[in-house]
Amino acid sequence: MKHFMRGKYLNIVQQRRVFTLTSLAIALSTASAWSWAQDTIEEGQSSSGSQLQTTAVDEVIQLETVVVTARRRAEAEQNVPAPITVIKGKQLEEAKIYQVQDLQQQLPNFTSQFIHARQSSVAVRGIGNNTANEGLEGSVGIYLDNVYLGRPGQAVFDLLDIEQVDLLRGPQGTLFGKNTTAGVLNITSKQPVFYQEGNVEISAGERGYKQLKGTWNQPLSDAVAVRLSGYGTHDDGWLENTYNGKDLNEIDRYGLRGQLLFQPSDELSLRVIAEHNREDSSTGSLVPYSFAPWNPTGSPASYLPVGVTGSNATTFADRATWLGAKNIARNPYDYKVDFDAEQQAKIDQSAVSAELNWQLNGYKLTSITAWRDWNFSPKNDLDFSRLAGITGGFKVEQDQFSQEIRLASPTGGAVDYVVGAYYFYQNIDSRNTYQTGGSALALTTAYPNNAELEGLGKAKTHSYAAFGQSTWHVNDQFDLTTGLRYTSEKKTGEVNQSEINPAVHAVISPLFQSYHSGELSHRDNSIAGLVTASYQFNPNILGFATYSTGEKSGGFNINSVATPAAILGNDSLKIEPEKAQNFELGLKTSWLDNRIYANINAFITKLKDYQAVTNTAIGNQYIGLLTNVGDLTSKGIEVDFKAQATRNLSLNFNAAYTDATFDNGTAPTPFEVFNGPGGTNDSGYGKGYRDIKGNRVNGAPRWTANVTLQHQHDVLANSKHYSLINYGWRSETYADVNNSEYSKIPSYGVLNLTTGLRIPHGDNEIDLSLWAKNALDKHYFLGLVNSGNGMYAGSAAQPRTIGASLRYNF
Repeated sequence: MKHFMRGKYLNIVQQRRVFTLTSLAIALSTASAWSWAQDTIEEGQSSSGSQLQTTAVDEVIQLETVVVTARRRAEAEQNVPAPITVIKGKQLEEAKIYQVQDLQQQLPNFTSQFIHARQSSVAVRGIGNNTANEGLEGSVGIYLDNVYLGRPGQAVFDLLDIEQVDLLRGPQGTLFGKNTTAGVLNITSKQPVFYQEGNVEISAGERGYKQLKGTWNQPLSDAVAVRLSGYGTHDDGWLENTYNGKDLNEIDRYGLRGQLLFQPSDELSLRVIAEHNREDSSTGSLVPYSFAPWNPTGSPASYLPVGVTGSNATTFADRATWLGAKNIARNPYDYKVDFDAEQQAKIDQSAVSAELNWQLNGYKLTSITAWRDWNFSPKNDLDFSRLAGITGGFKVEQDQFSQEIRLASPTGGAVDYVVGAYYFYQNIDSRNTYQTGGSALALTTAYPNNAELEGLGKAKTHSYAAFGQSTWHVNDQFDLTTGLRYTSEKKTGEVNQSEINPAVHAVISPLFQSYHSGELSHRDNSIAGLVTASYQFNPNILGFATYSTGEKSGGFNINSVATPAAILGNDSLKIEPEKAQNFELGLKTSWLDNRIYANINAFITKLKDYQAVTNTAIGNQYIGLLTNVGDLTSKGIEVDFKAQATRNLSLNFNAAYTDATFDNGTAPTPFEVFNGPGGTNDSGYGKGYRDIKGNRVNGAPRWTANVTLQHQHDVLANSKHYSLINYGWRSETYADVNNSEYSKIPSYGVLNLTTGLRIPHGDNEIDLSLWAKNALDKHYFLGLVNSGNGMYAGSAAQPRTIGASLRYNF
């Protein structure tokens, strides 16, 4: 069965949106034409061709120098021999980007899979896009204000008062607290300053979208300053539930952040941050995406509704319809569902951190102490229909504590270095509950009627690391950088599940039986390293070659009822470490007196024992399983181009080609050639499995490209008009490691438009803007979940949202 295709034409109801969008496009075009004339005049040429005497002729036009701390020192981005891309907070504000999943529209070779806060992940170079499991850490480390976030879902909040976002590609560990195999997403918020400033912004748009956010900064003395920021966001949702007429994927969340900066001298500073984020939404409502033939051969006859046979033509949708479901097999791009059960995702997280920086005779001592918690509570309709099928979810509670200490040497000598130590503690409880209704047996062919299964998965992590990195300045042009990290990590895990009537229900489904793993323990000791040779060919061209390694620790699959340990035993819970080797060649160049930056790099990453969530065939059902699916190779080329064409016009462009494929491993046979756990298969790897050598890595597009065009110019009364056009495109991907055609997500592109006016108001400023996010109203999916029984369900991305914002800066 091929994917459903979305209709190409707008209906009459959408014509109003088209008119609004067209008007916005005309405004952008008019602004560009006017600004071109202005730019010509400002650069010394009148409209009649005569030379003008203006001060703008002598103005230096060049790109802003972006400072990064990737090597734990403040350095210009172009001087760091590593693939780094930076987005400034101002760019995010103008593009109206406030969610991590939207960063893929600006960052190169970056992918974000988002279902809801628990089932979210980010990937770099195709590595790391996996659905949630509390035993699985991210291949890409996410940091907020230098603090590692133990769960990717901890980054599911509004990006508020952001200084910049840095993306580092390739294994990171010799300078960052936690070891990672694919890269680092480093989010930095604005810190307090010693002058008064603030802003308040209100936005409104389609689907009842509204957002209020603000920041206030106040010095309390010459040595103390505070900064307070907050936000609240609402969206009615964009999935129509035809069962009750309500909308799903609603967003309701708010957050607060308070900071205190104590800086008694230029040599000493202490920054304390406290924050809280809360969400109560219906995000995570999945759309039935595709259905494959499903033949439960060997199942009891009672598994099938009257009149339905176990032929290969039978799908999950067929069975559900026979049982009374409606509209389950419609076009997923219509963004409609038919659920009888409640959909809810509640998130509650708090955090406190303290960063101390102390300059000692040219040395810099840094201490970062942090505590965070994260609580997630869902309600899900897991049969994706109006039937009394199966509901449930994973209630997760996580606490973490980290301590990092670094010492950076003075610069200017033949050798400079950074050494440090890191400790990370994490405690996770994952409580799982499933309830089945009267039609669950025939609908799912997996679970008994009117049963309840609950379980508790526990995991603890104690991670210790020592790391260091040094740069030897061999001469004025050649640098040799080396780094080393030693990590010792102990993990414990435990799974304990119970069922209200195991004597009856375990006969139908072996998973519905009581099971207790006992406490399991695992320790990993690993070494990661880096060697980079860089050569400054001239002041404008830097070349570098890097070899680096990284490791993500092993652990245990603790997702209780989603594990097959009751049948396969404790060994099925153990996960081996994921290990990476990376080779990199790069060039960083600047042209026309720093008006153009053009960077390119080629990479090849070999990953051993890739950790991923897939499915395993147990009896007559597919069950989710966290495992080491095999080894893979990701290789490709990335380009990152920035240009300040004129004083008013800038262009950012990045693109990547990535060939990420499995070198070996096994996975469930794709549905199109495997008609159920009791059916046939075409491999020699045991019932229902096949070799995945040559398969594309799930969630890894071959091509990605993003372009952003920004323009601003002066208008009357010293006001400034600005415009932004952003377009992000990515090629098709597979959501499943087995590369089933039913899991294919087609290529898509997203267009965002903004136009606005900044008006002086005394010493303050009013900013009024109109914007269109996903302006072409592209319906696409951020990820798919294999729900078993031949069905994939998808996370529908936000459709077009046209709105306006009013901001006051003071």
